[in-house]
Amino acid sequence: MPLLAGFFKSNLRIMKTRLIITLLVFFYAIGLKAQERRIEENGQTFLIHVVEKGETIFSLSKTYSVEQKELLNANPELMFGLKTGQELKIPVTESQTGELPSQETLNPVQPEELPSFKTYKVKRRDGLHFIAKEFNLGVEDIVRYNPQLEEKGLERGQTLLIPDAEDLKRIRAAKREQRALVEEEKPGPQKHKVTGDETLYSLSKKYNRPIADLIKANPQVKNGLQIGMELTIPEAALSSGQMMRPADGFFTHLVETGETFWRLERKYGVSRDVLEQYNPALANGLQAGLRIRVPVSEELPDIQVEPVNDAAFNKHTVGSGETLYNLSNQYNVSIAAIKKSNPVLGYRGLMAGETILIPKHTDAEPKLITEESAATTTGGGDERLRAGFNRKDYAVQVSALERPEGCRPNFGASSERYDVALLLPFYLSANDTVNRVRMTKAEMLLDEDFMSKVQNPDELPEDTFRIRKQQIIYPRSENFVHFYEGVLLAVDSLQRAGMNVQLHVFDTNQEQAVVDSIVRLRVFRDMDLIIGPVYPELQDPVVNFANLNRIPMVSPLSASGDFEANNPWYFKINPTKDYLVRETADYIGEEYFNKNLIVLEMGEYKHLPEATLVDLCREKFFSAGFSEADRDVRFHEYNFTAEGYWGLRRILSKTRENVFIIPSATEAQVSVAVSNINSLSEDFPVTLVGLSNFQRYNSIQPEYFHQTNMHLLSPYFVDYRTPITNRFVSDFRRHFAGEPNQFSFQGYDVAFYFMSALFHYGKDFADCLRYHHVQLNQAEFYFDKVSRSGGYMNRGLFVLNYKKNFEIAVDGLEGIPTLLLTEE
Repeated sequence: MPLLAGFFKSNLRIMKTRLIITLLVFFYAIGLKAQERRIEENGQTFLIHVVEKGETIFSLSKTYSVEQKELLNANPELMFGLKTGQELKIPVTESQTGELPSQETLNPVQPEELPSFKTYKVKRRDGLHFIAKEFNLGVEDIVRYNPQLEEKGLERGQTLLIPDAEDLKRIRAAKREQRALVEEEKPGPQKHKVTGDETLYSLSKKYNRPIADLIKANPQVKNGLQIGMELTIPEAALSSGQMMRPADGFFTHLVETGETFWRLERKYGVSRDVLEQYNPALANGLQAGLRIRVPVSEELPDIQVEPVNDAAFNKHTVGSGETLYNLSNQYNVSIAAIKKSNPVLGYRGLMAGETILIPKHTDAEPKLITEESAATTTGGGDERLRAGFNRKDYAVQVSALERPEGCRPNFGASSERYDVALLLPFYLSANDTVNRVRMTKAEMLLDEDFMSKVQNPDELPEDTFRIRKQQIIYPRSENFVHFYEGVLLAVDSLQRAGMNVQLHVFDTNQEQAVVDSIVRLRVFRDMDLIIGPVYPELQDPVVNFANLNRIPMVSPLSASGDFEANNPWYFKINPTKDYLVRETADYIGEEYFNKNLIVLEMGEYKHLPEATLVDLCREKFFSAGFSEADRDVRFHEYNFTAEGYWGLRRILSKTRENVFIIPSATEAQVSVAVSNINSLSEDFPVTLVGLSNFQRYNSIQPEYFHQTNMHLLSPYFVDYRTPITNRFVSDFRRHFAGEPNQFSFQGYDVAFYFMSALFHYGKDFADCLRYHHVQLNQAEFYFDKVSRSGGYMNRGLFVLNYKKNFEIAVDGLEGIPTLLLTEE
């Protein structure tokens, strides 16, 4: 009897839910019709439109065939964004004929068809991500029909309504068919009458058409534009990789573990308030596994690309539901190669109906070139095609980023002086001490050099000090002296280029009192750039001083400390461990989603940052969908301590690449793991994806990294074959009679990068760094803001490959937008 009563109660709740939704929709539809009205203001007719959830300025301008500028003029409050329920004035133009569309026509509202449901009682260790996976649903499907989750989250013992997955598929398919029936046809060519201040460039921007297309449609403009000339604006053609807006005005984004609203805002150009407006479930924060709707922002770039050689690419029209994982697997080309051929995919996902370029060669490394450099590049002819493609064939032509006027290099006058402060722990007093040698009276009498300077030997003291003939450097200051020497070479290079730079060097001696006294010096107020201190525990007074006086400050070596979180004048060179972990997970997700992935547990790691790497890899692996579609694809979390070496062999594949990650920060554990993976490499195809700290573990034999085909992401790599590195080494030897080390390269790169930015753009160079490309010895800097009111962190990373021939090669760059890598 209790079971039967529970059944009726459950079904009664479902019936009530359906009835409530139907009634709400019905009354809402009536309300919309009642709200439709027109007004007259200053002889202009306006239609009043009530903003609905999900609408954007872009969608309204398209719906009413009104330019966004006209909407903004009529509704100045739009500068602060749309709000649901807001009343907008839609201007009615003379060119519009017939009746204006009603709200009901624009937004047909029908009672929503509901799926059938079952119930599920939440267990202690359940998570939304895993419940959704068990029932073949998305997290958003569960949240939608269980609104209590938005307020309280998931609780043990809670009963959830679980919609039937097949019913949802059927309902969504019906909705797609309905949308297809009412979809508007593409507009034909437009007409435009030229005014006095217009140019081909401004018209190209206004109508989003290439200048070449405008000239082709209007041959008469070759002799120049004339006022009153009527132009034909050709219909927009969707070229390969061009930005295409989704039909409903939204992208779908899968939330990952630890993701932040700021990261989403930087990626999509949409603020947290807007995301929460369209996704009520976000009121409790970002939950991993949740699929959210992201409205299309006008700030997303509209990028067009054209292949230099059409024959080197497949042109693929994206089907509904297709992903980069599908296409990578289908064409046997890496996701990175597809993204590089279609730079717009760095800003959003695939869209059904668009055409993208896919390189034909599995090892192709597409190259981006600007429109200017493309003029000198020719495609391959028949003879080249018969001989096979080379790298030049995979070049794609893109429109270069439009550089703001304030970010065009403006080399300061040679008479203008730039003052740069360098704060390093030289330990000068310790260096004096270590080079002073105590001498007894007997030793003095035997030292000919010393006695040659003594006038009266009888007056010699019992003991004294002398300075070493061959002076040595205090060990703790040696690397910082190397850093300083690299800075000096950068200063020399810039002075020869015409920069009048004055370097002010301060010894911090790793003492807080010393740093406090330095920032009080009068000369310190006149600095244009501050480099250092190197230790975060000494940076606080300098950070506050730099922020107060609006002076750029660079943290040159340490990845710790979080001053960049709230100081817009702070620049961190070394990226944080969390960032390295996330970028490594992205790399694994794109490169190895269809491989045999093994998380090799060498001990407890849940408290470490490496635990995030495992969580992210797990999410990416299952979101790719190949774990269900391909039985040879696996994701293993293997406890090596409990199961041992022979159990590990049983889960490896002889035919598919076995990719290992080691979630550990202990050198001893990593050493044991790498040694065992090295043994397995004799019988299985293996790849180790490591973290940058692996390179510093001296107990691991370097050949093990090569034999395990290790890949890792690192902010530094010195290629001694490049001309700039060879020139630097030669200059270093000539000036300092020694060999440079990593700190020497770092000193040069940091100083040259920021001093040249100061020289080109002035002290407010932060917004121009994305356009600031200079050749460096061991880094590829790309600085991006870490928060809305915060500073900047370097995000440029090399993908290093330890090859079996004992070479270390760079397989690519991560963390840098593809468009910023184009040649200028």
